[in-house]
Amino acid sequence: MAQVRSRVGQRFNPDDRVKKQKLGGDNSLPQRVGTVLEAFARKEKRGHTVYYYSVLWDDLKTPSIHGQNVLSLIS
Repeated sequence: MAQVRSRVGQRFNPDDRVKKQKLGGDNSLPQRVGTVLEAFARKEKRGHTVYYYSVLWDDLKTPSIHGQNVLSLIS
């Protein structure tokens, strides 16, 4: 019997402070911290909804788009 995984909904809202998770072993770069400007959803090819966020990083002038799997909320 196949295991059924539940989908995670939208985790972040505009004006939330987030940090980018470090994937891999590169610890030479500083932690990136920013503010969520916009949240939007897209459908993947299997029809599931995936959430993306436009984030303005503190050290950059233009926002960039990231999936919620690489972002975490700063408490």
